Amino acid sequence: MRIAIAGAGAVGCHYGSLLSQGGHDVVFLARGKHLAAMQVNGLHHVSMDEEHVLSVNAGNSPSLLEQAEVILLTCKMTDLGGMLQEIRAHVPADALLVTLQNGVQAPDMVAEAFPEHAVAAGTAFIGVRLEAPGIVVHSAAGDVQLGLWRQDAGMQYLSPFQAALRESGIPVHEDGDMRLTMWRKMVWNCGFNPITALTRRYARDIATHPDTRVIVRDAMQEVVQVAQAEGVSLSDADAERHIRTTQAMGTVKTSMWQDIERQRPTEIDALNGYVTELSGRHGIEAPVNRTLSVLVRALEGR
Repeated sequence: MRIAIAGAGAVGCHYGSLLSQGGHDVVFLARGKHLAAMQVNGLHHVSMDEEHVLSVNAGNSPSLLEQAEVILLTCKMTDLGGMLQEIRAHVPADALLVTLQNGVQAPDMVAEAFPEHAVAAGTAFIGVRLEAPGIVVHSAAGDVQLGLWRQDAGMQYLSPFQAALRESGIPVHEDGDMRLTMWRKMVWNCGFNPITALTRRYARDIATHPDTRVIVRDAMQEVVQVAQAEGVSLSDADAERHIRTTQAMGTVKTSMWQDIERQRPTEIDALNGYVTELSGRHGIEAPVNRTLSVLVRALEGR
């Protein structure tokens, strides 16, 4: 398949590398020092015990997307609005657009920006980081949940894209209720991302210590309440399951912690901040998510 990775940071380069190794025609839309390093030295991809250095087709011009059958949007939520504007004139009429952002807003944003295109929503449960420009290290998981969000031109590529992921060694599961799945991931993100960023401690340690575990649980239960008010069938059992799973995790550095270290804007507004916003609409109290939002914004200097 002809696949474009739009916003090729750590997550995009991990999946793009595997798809490229699987024999697919992959282009990487990237920027800055990371792009320059890939153009000069290739993409250095470390996944578990395997290392590969790939010569990749990478650039910063949206024209790279013009032959793509599938466009995998892997930029952060903080960049998604700008990315959609940037690529608008370069997306083929029959391309499938696939979201892979944190939070729950991305599929609707893409569907609104591209009303005549098919949109698939995805979530990735993965530990991956940009170790240095051009160097991506994958340390945990990597399964992708994928489901059609809106049917339109381009939907014929969904099944072939799922097959391409599987052929490339990427576990992919078709999901008939991606809204529920995205909210389930939202529960984990709101519980662990801000606290790990504030404390510079791994999620496993936060889940294990009784004092911080209480804060995580309270934040997650607020997310569950808001999701239920939005018509999503989450329960407190989802939160407890996340905590148990995280206690058994390795040393995964969350994306928000990485953003703080690199002095990049975090996704706090799309995570705990969005939960706080929705809680106000529904008349629900969400003091823990509100506090975490304020603290992370303060850490960013906002």
